[in-house]
Amino acid sequence: MQEISRTFHSIWTITKQEFVLFFGSPLVYLIGAVWLVIAGGFFVFDLNYFNQGFAEPSMINTLVVMVFLLLFFAPALTMRLISEELRQGTHELLFTAPVRDWEIVVGKWLAVWAVLTVFMLPTLIYPAILFWRADPESGQILTGYLGLWLASGAMLAIGVFASSLTEYQLAAFFIGVGLMLFLYLADTVSGLVTNTTARNVLSDLTLRVHYENMIQRGLIDPVDVAYFIATILISLFLASQVLGTRRWRA
Repeated sequence: MQEISRTFHSIWTITKQEFVLFFGSPLVYLIGAVWLVIAGGFFVFDLNYFNQGFAEPSMINTLVVMVFLLLFFAPALTMRLISEELRQGTHELLFTAPVRDWEIVVGKWLAVWAVLTVFMLPTLIYPAILFWRADPESGQILTGYLGLWLASGAMLAIGVFASSLTEYQLAAFFIGVGLMLFLYLADTVSGLVTNTTARNVLSDLTLRVHYENMIQRGLIDPVDVAYFIATILISLFLASQVLGTRRWRA
């Protein structure tokens, strides 16, 4: 019990410190503002389309765009998390602290996920407007936001892993974008593969398919939820292993 308490305390301390540091950076506000403005623009476009009677009231297009933007914004948020520590040499101070590698990784990931969650909150005005002007499907909106939230957690975890691979933030950004684009377009790549098993695996690995299932169908499929959770766990595990390797070299 004491060990569990110590673990939670370590993770909470790292999360709190990183969360505060995030909001001390102008880049974070810029990323959040751009994300919200673009998402807001698509919502206004869809709302006008609905008002003219050309479509049903829905958040589908806006949510899909918000997830797509995270392919680039998630790496931008995570690129400094570990790479900056490596470049400045402050990771060696972390290694001397009584915290484990996975606690450092999880704490940093939770902090950036919390930051992105804060940026999601203003978008709740979109469904509020829809409910005010029409009668949208509430289940679809709820599962859509759950899909957005889980997809953001998975993308940020991939970004943390990318950040652990290099001490250069720009390199971490491009590695993160590359990994996310591969997962986003994996089903497209599967069309080039002749082996049926490999094609099915690539299709199942496609991030876009899983979040679109939640956004469009309005159902919580355990397979889709398990996909995001597995992506988070695998990415954070790999980042912990990379950090552990650096600890032994330090």
